[in-house]
Parts: sequence; C-alpha cells; structure tokens
Amino acid sequence: MSCFALRRGKCSILDVKKCEGSDCNFYKTEAQVKKERKKVFGRIKTLDRHIQIHISETYYGGKMPWLKGGINNEC
Repeated sequence: MSCFALRRGKCSILDVKKCEGSDCNFYKTEAQVKKERKKVFGRIKTLDRHIQIHISETYYGGKMPWLKGGINNEC
C-alpha cells in the first residue's frame, strides 16, 4: 500500500527529498484517510449549525461535504 500523500513519486505534504514510506509519522493509506474523514464528518454533523458554517467557511471554502454523503465528496 502507498501513502495517500504520494503524488508523482513525491510527498505532497512534507518538503522532503525522499519518501520514508511507512516509517514516516505522516504515513496513511487512502483507506485510513477515508475512515478518519468519515469520523470527522460524523462529528461535524453533530455540531450546532453556526459552528458548521464557521468550519465550512474556514476550511472548506463555504462547502459542507459532511452534509452531502460524506467521504466520497472531496473537499
């Protein structure tokens, strides 16, 4: 399995010369990322509407992907 952040052979998160693979502290598979995103979206859904609006404007460009079916709707 490869890391979700690996793009064209380079890490898209860290400024490193060589990918450390599963030894990296930021290493996650696509499945792990989807599972975590589902959990996060579930938590955000439980928050008051005004807090959801603040989160959507701050981190998701005003979109609320947690209301549109969850993890398959990329942010």
